[in-house]
Amino acid sequence: MVRWVKRLTTTVNIVFLFAFFLYGRTGIATVGGVVNLVWAFDERLPSSIRRFLRVWALMINTAFLAYGAFSGVPSTLALFLAGSSLLSWNAGLFLERWGDAPLTIQYQYLRQLGTRVALGLLAGLSAATLQGHVTLFFLPVFLLMSAAGFLWLRIISEALKNRNPG
Repeated sequence: MVRWVKRLTTTVNIVFLFAFFLYGRTGIATVGGVVNLVWAFDERLPSSIRRFLRVWALMINTAFLAYGAFSGVPSTLALFLAGSSLLSWNAGLFLERWGDAPLTIQYQYLRQLGTRVALGLLAGLSAATLQGHVTLFFLPVFLLMSAAGFLWLRIISEALKNRNPG
């Protein structure tokens, strides 16, 4: 399951990077798309190359999204590229350490990781909204704030439930 999430998020990275074509950044889209395509199907590569590729793919995605954000690409595109890059990087780390984990462990890991990524994306969207880059009407703001509050309460309740007294 984690392997498919990694493949899906690296494919999403390619889509976000190819959106840079719309803003005249063809080199970024091409190089980033090729690196992420190799990263999506890196299981057949030796482990040393896989580790090297994972780190460089995250660094390339980060550098490209920073360059894009500074050169006029919408900050929401950079935000979602950062979220999907971190999600695929964490999924790759999980696969490297526990490649044959049971499905229950994989689901638990993906649920926790998804919660954290969703909180980060909601925080990034709220920051972009506060800066005036994104204009939201009442209903989307209400839904975003409700989702963020629900996720925050869920994290707090899980932390309190798992707290070891003593």
